[in-house]
Amino acid sequence: IVCVVGVFYFRFQSMASNVKSQYENIKPIDLVKVTDGVYAGSFGDFLVSVKVKVTVKRHRIDEVKIVEQKCGPGYEALDTISRIVKAQSPKVDAVTGASGSSMSIMIAVNRALTGK
Repeated sequence: IVCVVGVFYFRFQSMASNVKSQYENIKPIDLVKVTDGVYAGSFGDFLVSVKVKVTVKRHRIDEVKIVEQKCGPGYEALDTISRIVKAQSPKVDAVTGASGSSMSIMIAVNRALTGK
C-alpha cells in the first residue's frame, strides 16, 4: 500500500507541475489574427483531461464547448468557460477548488486558438 501511495503521490506532483507550467506559458492572443471558425484543442495529464471546441466569430471567442472531460466529480470547473468568453482570453482566474480542471480548460482553449 505504501508503494502504491508513493507512486500516486509522485505522479500527482508531476501532473500538477506540468499543468502549472503549461498554464504559465499561455500568452495573450491577438484574436484579430484568428480567422472565424471552429477550432479544436485538448490537454490532459494523469487525473485531468479535456477536449474543447472554440468558436470564433468576428474575431471574438463566441463559444467554448467541452467535448470530453475527465476529472473528479464536482471538479468540472465549467465557470471557466464563461470567464474565457467574457475576458476574450484563454487565461482567466481559475475556479476555486478546481484549479487543475480550470487550467486544463484554459490550456486546451489556448491550443485550439494557437494551433499548438
